Amino acid sequence: MQNKLHYLEDSNNESLAYYFDNNNSDTTLFFFGGYNSDMTGTKATALSNFSSKIGVNYVRFDYSGHGQSSGVFKTGTISKWSEESLIFFRKFKTKQNIIIGSSMGGWIALLVALKEKQNVHGIVGIASAADFTEEEWNKLSIEEKIEFEKKGSILFPDDEYGDYEVSYVFVNDGLNNLLLKNKIELYCPVRLLHGKLDSIVPVSVSEKIIEKIESKDKTIKVIEDGEHSLSRDQDLEILYNQIQSLI
Repeated sequence: MQNKLHYLEDSNNESLAYYFDNNNSDTTLFFFGGYNSDMTGTKATALSNFSSKIGVNYVRFDYSGHGQSSGVFKTGTISKWSEESLIFFRKFKTKQNIIIGSSMGGWIALLVALKEKQNVHGIVGIASAADFTEEEWNKLSIEEKIEFEKKGSILFPDDEYGDYEVSYVFVNDGLNNLLLKNKIELYCPVRLLHGKLDSIVPVSVSEKIIEKIESKDKTIKVIEDGEHSLSRDQDLEILYNQIQSLI
């Protein structure tokens, strides 16, 4: 069941669009989307149907500059979007809370969980893109980095989805939110899904998360014929099973 579209005003005067499926449950699922995605995508919508079917609450929203929220996409950063995610988490958290993060949302899920350790009871990462700004930054030559800073943005090549523009502010901020250089002090159950054919975020990123996270209850499932989005019916069934293993 899809409820009425709502808006939440944050401290930056952004109007953040969201849906809240209230199934009167003590368990709430949160969906954190990917870079330049929105809450009407295949996975976000499918999870609304799934949450209603199993009778748990579900929250999905658009980061500022995304979808139906206000704001300028080019001024968004990991810090800003993770703070927005934290606002939604704190507003809707219940007795049991599970965060599902897709791509960049997998990175943000970890950042939010680190600030809400006692209230996050499970994390499901889908092609989690932790620290991806560092990888993109390191691909640039010295000359390209200078030009990037001077111009304020650059086109990153993407054969699968098309080249996309990234701001210097976004990449520079990402470097201040890196997680994979040290142990990740989270102890809740973690379930990671990653397509072996993912050409956007390599499986090695999820493997690194598993290595660095302190939780003893952690697994990674590599889908042999899966690509980055993992939005096929068979991918969604795997996702549902992983979520149910945490409830």
